[in-house]
Amino acid sequence: MDIADIRNRAQGVKPGGVTTGEIEYAREILSSAKGNIRAALYVVGLCGEPADARLVEPYLFGEERDVFGELALKVLCRYMGLIDAYKDLYRALIMSDEDIGWQNSRMTAIQLADVFLEKFPDNAIGCKLLEIMMTENDQDRLPARFSLINILGLRQILTDPYAVEFDDFSKDSQIIIAAAQARFQCSAEAPIIH
Repeated sequence: MDIADIRNRAQGVKPGGVTTGEIEYAREILSSAKGNIRAALYVVGLCGEPADARLVEPYLFGEERDVFGELALKVLCRYMGLIDAYKDLYRALIMSDEDIGWQNSRMTAIQLADVFLEKFPDNAIGCKLLEIMMTENDQDRLPARFSLINILGLRQILTDPYAVEFDDFSKDSQIIIAAAQARFQCSAEAPIIH
């Protein structure tokens, strides 16, 4: 079996469904830790069962977490819908000022903010995203900006929602800041640009 082809069908990139046998094949790859782990994580995440979390967790907490931690957390929280089980880990990752446990863990949490906030309304998380976005030397400020745009539904009203360079004083930044402060009731200590 070709796990990359199975992944493409699971993601809807190629037509066709994924069979029970193909899902089992992906599970075997994760269990044995041999083969295309990344593709198998997608297949199990998109087509598996909640009980398959036990197959994904070793890639989040094990020795390979620097390689697969980012995808494993996304699989568990976004694709498998298990954010409840990982909410404490999620909060620790996003509220930290640096990576915890694996490379890009904080950025992964920023990218999952929409999933978390949909299930657990939490103004502190929204204000933390704004703080990250407005901290000049924070390497995760663009992911925080993209996450806020998505959460706040601002894509259609911004001039450049996909900007790859950050401008603190742009009209778009002002719109994002105002919307985030209003939605998440960020305190006066939150960054405000005039």
